[in-house]
Amino acid sequence: MKITVCFTGGGTAGHVFPGLAVMDSLAKFCKNANAGTGVSSDFFWIGSSSGMEKKLLKERGIKFIGIPAGKLRRYFSFRNFTDIFKIMAGIIASLCILLRKRPDIIFSKGGYVSVPSVFAGKILGIPVITHESDYTPGLATRINKRFSKLILLSFEESKKFFEEKYHNKLYFTGNPVRKIFYSANSAAGRKIASVSEDIPVIMVIGGSLGAREINGLIEKLLPELLKNYYVIHQSGNNKISEDISKLPEEFKKRYKRYSFIGNEIADFIAASDIVISRAGAGLIWELAAVGKASILIPLRGKGTRGDQVENAGFLRSKEAAIVLDDEEILPDTLYNTIVSLISNKELIKKMENKIKELSKPESGDYISQKILESTKKQPEIKNE
Repeated sequence: MKITVCFTGGGTAGHVFPGLAVMDSLAKFCKNANAGTGVSSDFFWIGSSSGMEKKLLKERGIKFIGIPAGKLRRYFSFRNFTDIFKIMAGIIASLCILLRKRPDIIFSKGGYVSVPSVFAGKILGIPVITHESDYTPGLATRINKRFSKLILLSFEESKKFFEEKYHNKLYFTGNPVRKIFYSANSAAGRKIASVSEDIPVIMVIGGSLGAREINGLIEKLLPELLKNYYVIHQSGNNKISEDISKLPEEFKKRYKRYSFIGNEIADFIAASDIVISRAGAGLIWELAAVGKASILIPLRGKGTRGDQVENAGFLRSKEAAIVLDDEEILPDTLYNTIVSLISNKELIKKMENKIKELSKPESGDYISQKILESTKKQPEIKNE
């Protein structure tokens, strides 16, 4: 027996990595199901031809099929008109792909590229499960919910954002996180980054593509930060500023800059005293898996629906993170917040415990069970 699952979604790594975690769980279940009967699984991913998901999935050896993708914007733009044709082309392409591949089920991780595939799946009678990573549902989820058999939520409190007629479809599953974060090793992280045990470590994550605002703040602060701390910085393609090159050699060695961090990111987070980052859902749940205190600077303003502000606000309400609001996003304020937090071991421990409470290690397995239960092929599931 063979189970074929179509994954769809993209736009950011935060859409892709949870999907990969679900794939790992599904593969495990299919391997253990009906031991000896030859149950096999086949996964493929429909995403944007020009999105970063293509690179991430091909690196993992996952079958990737690109489609035209029109963006769903919440503000006026002439591109909204031209993108209507891209969305229509995406639906036609998805219909052709799904007719050819005939998956048993579609699992959507959201993002505007997921809408054509979900809609096409509904037309063809293929069951759809959609998963929302953020505290508030995005536009893609609000569209996809109409065509979905199940709607899976990362935050239990998110139920209030859905009309009552959808409540029978809602399940709280948490957000699946790759296994590497549950086995993250502080000593390994310090060894890889070549940082000693006697100096505190600050991890700066500007998202998988870098964050210009955070990078700018950190560059201004580096001359002061490197006097007392190591800084591990995922900066995207930004270059080291002139101020860094003029620092004493001892301080320059404390700055560990990476354009992009792969699987080592879990060990780096574990090795850090605090993390400074955006408030994307994927990263929030990775911090929860490791149990790490953080200072969050959520993405906001034009071009975003405010999901990171909502995510960060939820963590602040749980005393699981420090959040900088608009008027606080200044170099001096960030520096003082860093120094104050690192010097307060009791507060760091409290924040670590609070965010760890939000973690749901079984999320990937629970979602996998929902996927298998929703297919016409239901192997007997045997957990390891």
